[in-house]
Amino acid sequence: MTSKIIGFIGGGRVTRILLESWQRASQLPNRIVVCDPNVDALAKLKARIPGIETGSASTAANQEVVFLAVHPPVMADVVAQITDALPPDALVVSLAPKFTISKLTELLGGFDRIVRFIPNAPSIINAGFNPLSFGASLTDNDKMVLTALLAPTGDCP
Repeated sequence: MTSKIIGFIGGGRVTRILLESWQRASQLPNRIVVCDPNVDALAKLKARIPGIETGSASTAANQEVVFLAVHPPVMADVVAQITDALPPDALVVSLAPKFTISKLTELLGGFDRIVRFIPNAPSIINAGFNPLSFGASLTDNDKMVLTALLAPTGDCP
């Protein structure tokens, strides 16, 4: 699964947990682009995972798998900024609680290739219990791709 090209909108704690989980399992994707307005957060990530790239929200959103790793109060504003940048075949993974798949589909102007994933702290050592929910439009292949990508985090029921 290391061939995927990943984008993160948000570079905080949960992004770090996922990146370090992949790194610990020697399964970092080939390309990772992270966007965050906090330059200190980006610097900390780059210190831990030197190969990541930083860029704009549009750049991070223009990837194969896009993680929405922002706090719920800013989710609607962030999603509005990236809707036009998402490739039609991208997979969007929301890490934010409180936003259902149907709400995200609405905010994304009908884009419905969405997954909700709620990782927890033990994922950093590949021992998390991380609920995963697939949108109705995802294919069996999409589900296999995401399940393999997220496997290093631990259990993903």
